[in-house]
Amino acid sequence: MIRVDHISYRAGNRRRKILDDISCNILPGGVTVLLGANGAGKSTFLRILSGEQSPQSGKVWWNDRPLHAMAPAELAKRRAVLTQHATIDLPFTVEEIVLMGRYPHYGSKPSVRDKDIVMECLKEMQVAHLSGRAFPTLSGGEQQRVQMARVLAQLEGAGDKILLLDEPTSNLDLLHQQLCLQKARQLSRKGHIVIVVLHDLNLAAQFADAILLLKQGRLLATGPTKAVLIPELIRQAYDMDIAVLYPEGYLFPIIVPATNKKQLYVNN
Repeated sequence: MIRVDHISYRAGNRRRKILDDISCNILPGGVTVLLGANGAGKSTFLRILSGEQSPQSGKVWWNDRPLHAMAPAELAKRRAVLTQHATIDLPFTVEEIVLMGRYPHYGSKPSVRDKDIVMECLKEMQVAHLSGRAFPTLSGGEQQRVQMARVLAQLEGAGDKILLLDEPTSNLDLLHQQLCLQKARQLSRKGHIVIVVLHDLNLAAQFADAILLLKQGRLLATGPTKAVLIPELIRQAYDMDIAVLYPEGYLFPIIVPATNKKQLYVNN
């Protein structure tokens, strides 16, 4: 479990804190989605949860250990991060990019098992046919899938893990959005902690087991998906009226803009 204990963060001389006194628990075994309007603090929160950035006050605990006191080498073996902007201009091949995810697990030379893991992850993300291509020559969506293969390769192995994804579907088409989030869900079902930043409320409704809803650096709501994705809370977070629909045959709701301000919560 990750326990977030009253963390705050301010950048430079900004008057408003980017994160302001956030406390919550993030459990393994499910997908936790961070939601909120632009500038709500989602990416900063994710960087703090990854250990990349330290809060200016408060602490983050992972299984009763201070996350930010853990050695970088240990974190690299147990925590993988897919950032929002991963620009690589050097002509590494796709296979080399994914092999970078195995760096924490071997010494001077990758084993046969490491290389097998790389190929398995390339296949999982449907980019094995690109293994010899130079990474910068790929489309944005292809690069995103290769980077997803990299973090999957990094987490392969025994022990509990953390996967953090910052807008992983931003460059993906409909099919590969589903593939990416299905892989995240599969990892969560193995008992790992999976935290995803999303902008698409419908993807959150489909894949999230729990939601942390941020507004201007504060935690507006947290809880199971159906308890958080309701019109009142979405209106507060996004300043927009929405309707939550439950079409027959669907196991998750569909979220659409309300046709008028009197649109009610619909639950069939």
